[in-house]
Amino acid sequence: MAIEFTYLAHHPQHLLLLAKWYFDEWGTYVEDGSIESFQDKLQDYLNTDRVPFIILAVEGQTLVGAVQIKYREMTIFPDKEYWLGGVYVNPDYRGQHIASQLVQYAEKRAIALNINHLHLQTESLNGGLYTKLGWEIETQVNYRGVDVAVMQKTLN
Repeated sequence: MAIEFTYLAHHPQHLLLLAKWYFDEWGTYVEDGSIESFQDKLQDYLNTDRVPFIILAVEGQTLVGAVQIKYREMTIFPDKEYWLGGVYVNPDYRGQHIASQLVQYAEKRAIALNINHLHLQTESLNGGLYTKLGWEIETQVNYRGVDVAVMQKTLN
């Protein structure tokens, strides 16, 4: 079965599992975070034609991965408007280049919405996967107690 890229808005049945993934991965960084608070926040991402939105990778009824395009993720950079984030792949599907495909698909959707620049933050201080996809490190900061590389990509 082939992996399909689609919007969370078209598959809201995956919202709870996605909230659980995000909470398990990043919940310790969110004050008073809970699966329920993550689920509530993800309600804002049920869009297809405007930011914020989430793109899912699905195989049949199985949620394989996700990526977000959102506004002003890091409060210390109010001038950086559009951000890519929430890149997550189901552990059973890792090592199959799904994260790369999700990022590239999200970039195409951003271009379709006339977004020219995207930013992201990663704990991989050398840029990891994103460097391989043409992203450039702008700076390194400690944000909310975590050392991250802030990266950017100009979209054509």
